[in-house]
Amino acid sequence: MRRLIVLLAVLLLAGQAGAKTMEWHGTMVLDLGALSSAYYHGSGVATVNASSGGAHMSTLRLGTGMTGSDVIPVTDPNTTPQVKSIILTATMKTNTLTGISGAPPMGNGVLPIAGYTRVCLFVPGCAANISMNNTENGTVGVGIAGYVTLGGNGSVRISVQGAPWTLGTITGVNQTVKGNWITLSRAGFVHGGGSATDSSTAVTSGVIQFIGPSAIKTAGITGNSQDISLFLELNLHFIPEPGLLLLLGSGVVGLGLLGRRRLKK
Repeated sequence: MRRLIVLLAVLLLAGQAGAKTMEWHGTMVLDLGALSSAYYHGSGVATVNASSGGAHMSTLRLGTGMTGSDVIPVTDPNTTPQVKSIILTATMKTNTLTGISGAPPMGNGVLPIAGYTRVCLFVPGCAANISMNNTENGTVGVGIAGYVTLGGNGSVRISVQGAPWTLGTITGVNQTVKGNWITLSRAGFVHGGGSATDSSTAVTSGVIQFIGPSAIKTAGITGNSQDISLFLELNLHFIPEPGLLLLLGSGVVGLGLLGRRRLKK
């Protein structure tokens, strides 16, 4: 039995060390100032270290696999009274994130989040609303850099400032309608398999969390909050591939059969 256990361990480690792609489950959380958070869930396949494998992650190519829509009710008295709710639709696009092992800062943290932001005015059901794309031409917007601006109704003007993703700690500020400032922060991290805190993340149970710092600036709305910090948290959890699960399942069956044979003897 001991030989079989050792063999399974060797096969498992070999599968992790030589992995070119890894499957993941993920959650993206959008924190809009002091409002409720929006949640998006998905799964997909990532290419690690330009297909060279290895447990120490330096590059990570993500494909699409996370999309959704969520509604944030606006009930906080410190927010703009004309805004009743915000509908956020998001789709993660494809790109390669680099410099992970040396972050922060990362060599390339651009991963666009497409979709739209709909600000519902006066009534929660969005009978009157301001809609804005999260990205423009794939070069400006959330998860990238620069401003996406919408003129809106008359003098109303809303801008979303994008920025690349990072593994560092990001601090932002919110201005309330009373003129007060609230400081908020979010932090990224990389964890190895299990509870390890090293950068051997490209293994089963490895976890990585990116932070996408952004900000919303408004003008032309009475009592508006001029600056609202917008944080995106992208949390990825690497899971065993189906072939590895089959291998482990076969090993467990083998251990059971071997145990039964010894009991019969």
